[in-house]
This record gives sequence, structure tokens and C-alpha cells, in this order.
Amino acid sequence: HLALCRDRLLPQLAALPGVEVATPEGGMYAFFRVAGQDDSFAFARRLVQSHGLGLAPGVAFGDEAEGWLRWCFASHDPERLALGVQRLRGALGL
Repeated sequence: HLALCRDRLLPQLAALPGVEVATPEGGMYAFFRVAGQDDSFAFARRLVQSHGLGLAPGVAFGDEAEGWLRWCFASHDPERLALGVQRLRGALGL
């Protein structure tokens, strides 16, 4: 089920202009970054406050992850991931 969720989420993220995705080999988290969004804490805060999208800032996992966001794709309903991508699209003005 996690592989199904991962395989639904990652192509949708990668299709967004300016988004770079690091493909995980396992687990339930994906890291991605958006061009021009170098402060992961500020970006994650804006996403949750203004768009209802709760993602973890990369900087919480060490300085080397600054600029990245972590998305948990372990969802009972994979369609919820598409809703999250739509919220991200809105945040990016797409």
C-alpha cells in the first residue's frame, strides 16, 4: 500500500514546475524542494497556515536538509494525496 501511495504522489509532485523530488527507496516519507523556497521552516509554516497542508520542514532533520520539505505519503486513502498536491499547487500560484 505504501508503494502505491508513493507511486501516486511522486509523479504529481515532480510534474509541478520548479519542484525537485528525491525518490525514496522505502519508508513512508518523500523529500522535495521548490525552487526559490530556501527557508523550509517558513515555507512549511505558510503552507499549513494558509493552505491547510501540513508538511515537515527539512531543517528539522539537520542543516543538510534545509530547503527541503518532508511529505508523509502513508495515507489510508491515496486520493487524499492528490488533494494535498492541489493545495500545494494553490500555494505556488499554479
